[in-house]
Amino acid sequence: MRQMKILSAIALIAREGSIRKAAEYLTISPSALNRQLLSLEEELGTQLFERSASGVRLSTAGEIYHRHFLDQIAGFRRARETVAAMEGLRIGRVRLLVSADLAAGFAPAEIARFREAHPGVAVAVTRVAHDGFAAPLAAGEADLALIVQPVFQDGAETLAAAEAPLVGVVPAPDDPAPLRAEDFLDHDLILPPEGTGLRQLIDLFFKQRRLDVRPLLEVEDPTPPVRAARPTLQVRLKADVSPDWAERAGAALRPLAGAPRARIALARAEGRNLPVAASRLAAQLATRLPGLE
Repeated sequence: MRQMKILSAIALIAREGSIRKAAEYLTISPSALNRQLLSLEEELGTQLFERSASGVRLSTAGEIYHRHFLDQIAGFRRARETVAAMEGLRIGRVRLLVSADLAAGFAPAEIARFREAHPGVAVAVTRVAHDGFAAPLAAGEADLALIVQPVFQDGAETLAAAEAPLVGVVPAPDDPAPLRAEDFLDHDLILPPEGTGLRQLIDLFFKQRRLDVRPLLEVEDPTPPVRAARPTLQVRLKADVSPDWAERAGAALRPLAGAPRARIALARAEGRNLPVAASRLAAQLATRLPGLE
């Protein structure tokens, strides 16, 4: 286990390009991490990193060792998960990256369903940007990523994908007819934060209709609607607004006329086999994604 810790630390230093940043992530002092690195370099008889005033980068030998270290880390994780499978998945852990646009409704519901079948398996969820999931997957820091409007980069590959509709969240009761472009001008808008995949899709929808809209509020998760002089209108993924939440929040859901559908992808590290528990969750999610309506 001690060897796995230092190998994981080397992978983190390589990703961050900084011993200090890696130490902050590991919650140890930079000097302690540097001593571990120097000890390993002495043991191997070669320098793994080239050091400069701006940080560190892998040496030629370091690149070779780094690939080998990642394989060792992945192999150890597979062995651990295989043991968990032999014990009937009574133990285990899945690390899941999730877009904020799915973190309030869809992801928690699926995790609850998974843990009902496998109560001994923990699921660690981390919110991530739609263009920032490939690196953690490739570095072995996460098993799966569930991403809205994904921007794929080297190191990640798609396991399953689907398209999901957008919905307007308004105060209930309300007209069930689809919301038209001009209806947005009669509401105070609540939208996902700028830079998220869903927000980019929504902004494009407005731009194509030549709507100059400015949100009253930008939040990651759905928030209860308000009926005032101008009622609030949120634009969300329908999959992330559960009927139970809508009922408790006094919300009504209305389709958006002419709205595009958001792409949702389930991804893993490219060319890497999933641990047993992660494979089970991936199979569940791949089955559920096509039903998003």
